[in-house]
Amino acid sequence: MTRHLVLGAAAVLLTLWSYQSVRSADWVYEDRATQTSAQSASWQRVVTHWTWRMASTPTAGHLVNLAVHLVLGWLLGVVAWRLGLTPFGAWIVALVWLLHPMTVETAAYAKARSEQIVMLGTLTAMLAATGQWWRPVTLLGIAAGIAIALGGEPSGVVAFLLVPLTAWHCRDRYWRERPMWAPWWLCALVAGTLIWGGILWYGGLMAVINVDTEAGLAVVTQVTWIQWLLAQSGAVWYWLMATVVPALLTPDADIDRLSALARGLGLFAMVVAGGIAWRVRRTHPMVTMAASMWLLALFPRLLVQTPRSYLGAAQFSLAFMGLAMLAGYGTERWRDRWQAAS
Repeated sequence: MTRHLVLGAAAVLLTLWSYQSVRSADWVYEDRATQTSAQSASWQRVVTHWTWRMASTPTAGHLVNLAVHLVLGWLLGVVAWRLGLTPFGAWIVALVWLLHPMTVETAAYAKARSEQIVMLGTLTAMLAATGQWWRPVTLLGIAAGIAIALGGEPSGVVAFLLVPLTAWHCRDRYWRERPMWAPWWLCALVAGTLIWGGILWYGGLMAVINVDTEAGLAVVTQVTWIQWLLAQSGAVWYWLMATVVPALLTPDADIDRLSALARGLGLFAMVVAGGIAWRVRRTHPMVTMAASMWLLALFPRLLVQTPRSYLGAAQFSLAFMGLAMLAGYGTERWRDRWQAAS
């Protein structure tokens, strides 16, 4: 316990040192517009707007983002441990999240707090789902996490995808205690029903996937299925490459300039990830969990495509948590082999 406390304190201090400049940062890009919109009463993004009203100055706003970033690192490490990683692997996951350049935008850009709230709620719901999810207290934790995620922004619907995935991954852990009326797929059935109900409430599938359409800018009937399929895949490839080569990171990536090859590679990477996840589901369940988390976190962004709105670093952060888990698992396996060889 003492060792973990020391490691935790060191991780916090290192993160605070890395982000020390945010204390003097001003509002940038869409921060001021977000601050203004947060003053209006709206049920959409209600949690995000509440945090903006509570921290209305640049210094307070950036400090809130940094505090949530630290909490997300801790939560992600705990979830990784509950999913099956050793404490060593869980620490790697947390450190990758806290210090990797890919997460700089969510930590330092106040506007990205809505994505942080989505991740906070999603991880809370996932953590609850790693236990005996059918019990009332655990169901309350799942419901609270999903409510927080949806209160961050509409993309919080991803929690409905990742909670059933978590229940499936942990299905063998409590199978002897699980009542007959609570199979793991019950989570998926409930989540699917709620998602479909929400789509109908918004006006149907076409209304959802073509949200914010503007006449003369983007009309869904004028887009071929190939263009639709490849619209966001180029952004997926760009951020995947930036994860491996952080030098590619930029606050204003021009996705329109990416070639057809890059878009095809993004689609290919998602297909390969899905194939690997399915193939190793019995031999390496953590790989399946991490790859599936990456894919499912991207899915809402691939479906709901607004005019000229490509996947950004902040939106990619939720999918990046799956990559962080993959890094933790890979490092854990490498350490085990190194110890066995020595």
